[in-house]
Amino acid sequence: MNNMVNPTIPSSLRVLHVIDSGGLYGAENVLLDLMSEQVKMGLKTVLASIGEKHIKEKPIEHEAVRRGLTVKKFRMRPGLNFAGALQILHYAQKEGFDLLHSHGYKGNILLGLITRKIRKIPLITTLHGWTNTGSFTRMALYERMDSFCLRFTDAVILVNKAMLSHPRLKDRKRLNTVVINNGIPSASNDSTLKKIQQILSNRRFDRTIVDFCKEGYTIGSIGRLSKEKGYRYLIEALNLLIQKGMDANLIIMGEGEERQHLEGLSEKLGLSDRVLMPGYCTNARDYLTCLNVFVLPSLTEGMPITILEAMQAKVPIVATCVGGVPDVLEKEKDALLIESRNSEELANAIKRLYCNDALKYDLVTSAYTKVINNYTIAEMTKKYLKVYQSVYKTNE
Repeated sequence: MNNMVNPTIPSSLRVLHVIDSGGLYGAENVLLDLMSEQVKMGLKTVLASIGEKHIKEKPIEHEAVRRGLTVKKFRMRPGLNFAGALQILHYAQKEGFDLLHSHGYKGNILLGLITRKIRKIPLITTLHGWTNTGSFTRMALYERMDSFCLRFTDAVILVNKAMLSHPRLKDRKRLNTVVINNGIPSASNDSTLKKIQQILSNRRFDRTIVDFCKEGYTIGSIGRLSKEKGYRYLIEALNLLIQKGMDANLIIMGEGEERQHLEGLSEKLGLSDRVLMPGYCTNARDYLTCLNVFVLPSLTEGMPITILEAMQAKVPIVATCVGGVPDVLEKEKDALLIESRNSEELANAIKRLYCNDALKYDLVTSAYTKVINNYTIAEMTKKYLKVYQSVYKTNE
């Protein structure tokens, strides 16, 4: 696509992407992939990364620079820091940005509560999903404030259609909501065997992870170690499988506040030598081909990018039927879908794949075909561009 992305939008359209990132997981990778594709289309993009003053560099900032993207750091005290919000706005106005694109509640609240008369620049948000599973937590308060501030945005992008029925959105008829599914970069033409050989010979890969995955049937997952990810149920499922005589191991790549609880549960069940939690892995998706099955045991989700990555890597999937998962994966055709919070059902689904190579082949083949045809980053970016066009024309 040439630099004239659309006759109604200047090729030099400047977009400031705003995020307060806690790591480098699905939403962060989607954002960086989006920015990279937008640069190819001729847009001028900058990552406005919010963080507390003591943080020197965030993972998303490091990765953005590695990809050749421009980063502007904003360090401020936590909470509702309106002085920090004005700092971001002043930068955006000074540098002549045409659109503000927020990714997360921090940007939505800080920029949304600044009146349009002062802000002047249109505000778009991508709602990657609300993750709170309790009613009286600080995160629950932030998410309620986030939903309130959505009314002050020019467009709200949802990453799956299931979010349209969320209690905080279904009655907001005045919101300009658009559903755009997440996408991932196109897969290379390397065969699975070749990818595995590259992993085994490449020094940048963690030998502990690679060797662990070679020890037996490996169940794997990627995500934050937080309650809403449901990893407690996955560890309990592993215990049930071992009791049934299955020689299986579990690896969970990610970091978070639930680490101590999950490690304690593994020790209590006598699984310490069968459960590996190596922490946050910058190249976690590259280890997917080492897994025998990928499991998403989440209690709540937006549109998990790890599902798309597993589909692309041709790894069979077991996932809970939450959020946007059933919009992507058809039950019994692309993956085995189960109800959340059910360790026994989770174990039974994994055992089905373990015992049935024909089922595994059919699921993997269908899922791979679907992801390469419908969930590419290029198609996702084109849909975002249409939203930009609509907002830009409205505010001319």
